[in-house]
Amino acid sequence: MQSFPRAPSAASRSSACASTSVRTSRTCPGTPDPTGNASGRSHVRRLGAHLRGTWRRVGLLLVATCAAGLAGLTAANVLPEGPGLAQAPAHVAPVDSPAFRRQAEALLGSPVTPGNAVVDLQNGDAYFPAMLADIRSARKSIELESYILRRGRVADVFVAALSERARAGVKVRMVVDWMGSRGNVTDAARLRAAGVDFHFYRPVRLDQLASLNKRTHRKLMVVDDRVAWTGGMGIDDAWRGNASDGSQKRDMMFRLRGPAVGRMRGVFEEHWLATGGQRLPPPEAKPSAVPGQLPVQVIASTDRVGEYNSQRMFLLAIAGARRSIDLEASYFVPDAAVRQALLDALARGVRVRIIVEGDHVDGHMVGDASRTYWADFLAAGAAIARYTPSLFHSKLMVVDGYLTLAGSANFDSRSFHLNDEANIAIYDRPYAREMAGVFDRDLTVSQPVTIAQLRERPWTQQVTDRFWAGFASQL
Repeated sequence: MQSFPRAPSAASRSSACASTSVRTSRTCPGTPDPTGNASGRSHVRRLGAHLRGTWRRVGLLLVATCAAGLAGLTAANVLPEGPGLAQAPAHVAPVDSPAFRRQAEALLGSPVTPGNAVVDLQNGDAYFPAMLADIRSARKSIELESYILRRGRVADVFVAALSERARAGVKVRMVVDWMGSRGNVTDAARLRAAGVDFHFYRPVRLDQLASLNKRTHRKLMVVDDRVAWTGGMGIDDAWRGNASDGSQKRDMMFRLRGPAVGRMRGVFEEHWLATGGQRLPPPEAKPSAVPGQLPVQVIASTDRVGEYNSQRMFLLAIAGARRSIDLEASYFVPDAAVRQALLDALARGVRVRIIVEGDHVDGHMVGDASRTYWADFLAAGAAIARYTPSLFHSKLMVVDGYLTLAGSANFDSRSFHLNDEANIAIYDRPYAREMAGVFDRDLTVSQPVTIAQLRERPWTQQVTDRFWAGFASQL
């Protein structure tokens, strides 16, 4: 009869396990570990679990801190630094009265200086050659500030002209917005190599992160303290030509001579010092001959310190209108205060005509947001027309055939509350008549907008328009 092996006894199992443990350094179950390895491993496991929990908590804390910091930076960049004016000033005198000038000087913090000459130049074919001629004629100094300096043929010509003057001993100072120029370090290096004192405005740095959304949108130049420029152009190929097709921008620049030049130089110096430049030397002695007879007010908008002068300038002019407002606004996205001021002007019988961008655009979001306001103005009696030949970039307002406002500021919340701008106000009826002629010529090639057209938009477009209107302060 076959017999089966009997199961080992507990004693034999213990003996066998003990002998095995000596050979293999294992601890048998249920037997004490004389070396303490089991308790050591248990301690290590507890310590590892504790460390993993600690690192998870540290990780969550870091994520929360980064999220809070990102939210703070976003709020700092998205929200305007201040509200500006909530409504137009009360009891504003007519724009063609001495009382209005006094109000403008007090509200905008800038004097109206007589004895100036101003020439408007329409489109790149006119103003680029004239600006370059002034650069090449410089003998002592050139100060230039621009939102845009982008690589291309126009930039190459400007860089060459400025570099040649710097090598010839002319002191050339430049401030260029880092974001507007898309961080154009190539042209910056070329200019610096030639001796140009070049500074980017608010480049991407840790100490600048909270102000990345606040840019210099100014386009100005001062040559030898005798001539100054302002307007809407950028140093970029998009401004070439005569606004004859959809790839070219319709825009204008203004050339000033007289006391206003010194004011424009002061506007440049503000950002020059803010970017690390040295204080400018005293200007040259005033010329004995008076260049012209125009009263001009130079208006700097510096939103980083709460001087919302772009918004104040337009609000004051609209409130002072008694007969007519002709407005060229490439970006027509005004804030609530300016919208209400225009509606109030229409209610008191002021004729309001507005030219906006047409089908040729460089940012559909702005045009979409703009359309949400058109019906209200049309219903109140305003005339709105869309510029058809090319990309529309003009910034011009003529009030009562007397006051002309021009410069770099768009008619939108960004220029009112975020960007720094450089503008001029010209108090003269003959000059305003000339600029009204510019407006009328642009109007003849613009397509009128009707309420019926707005109502016939597809519902998807209407939703899109209202969506982008929700971001009007950033457009």
